[in-house]
Amino acid sequence: MRACLCRTWSLSALPALALILASALADGASAQALADQLAVCKGDMGSQQERIDACTRVLSMTQDNDDLRAEALLQRGVLYEFAGEKEAAVRDYTAVIDLDPSSAVAYFNRGNVHDQMGEYDRAIEDYSQAIKLDPSDPDAFNNRGQAYDYKGEYDLAIADYTESIRLNRDNPRAFFNRGLAYANKTEYERAIENFTQAIRLQPRDADAYVSRGAMHEELGNEAAARADYRKALEIAPGHEDAQDGLARVGGNNN
Repeated sequence: MRACLCRTWSLSALPALALILASALADGASAQALADQLAVCKGDMGSQQERIDACTRVLSMTQDNDDLRAEALLQRGVLYEFAGEKEAAVRDYTAVIDLDPSSAVAYFNRGNVHDQMGEYDRAIEDYSQAIKLDPSDPDAFNNRGQAYDYKGEYDLAIADYTESIRLNRDNPRAFFNRGLAYANKTEYERAIENFTQAIRLQPRDADAYVSRGAMHEELGNEAAARADYRKALEIAPGHEDAQDGLARVGGNNN
């Protein structure tokens, strides 16, 4: 299971934009109108389309302010991505990069969209650039690892997950993903170790229990497999993989 880790700037930063808005527009009324549109663009009120439209209006009002344009484009890109309009999201993230080639966030988000589109080489290129710009970001290593995983390059994936874990040992996703990569290499004991770490950090993750159960099953430890499949069903009663696994090892979901 993979999580989208799209990035944008925080709505809490809006008050700090007062000086930028004042310098961007001398007219007070115009500055207020821009601030209002920016609040809709960045807020969580209104429909997705209303927020996209607000971001577009911000762009029309800031033709000569690259900083605000980059912020609005970044946010609109995230909104397009969540709306499933991936090509539009790529265009906006690319426009941010054109305005600010040092934006690790834009490269990271564009990498996410390329990954979602199955364009793994392009995703890896973008994640690599994001890492070059910000080598302290564990999510960039995690997501590049996922792209390597999809290409079957498991050793490179494991190396990236390991670096992600080094940077943030409290992220269950990197342990889970590294477990999957080890499973794909048929290194089942190592996979179990990683799934166990993922469970320790996120005890209600049914997928981690199912994955660990599958490793126990591969190793012939049916009792441990049954326990994991049953725990997964306790967390998510309709989990089909857990039901199928339990059936294989002679259990039931009652």
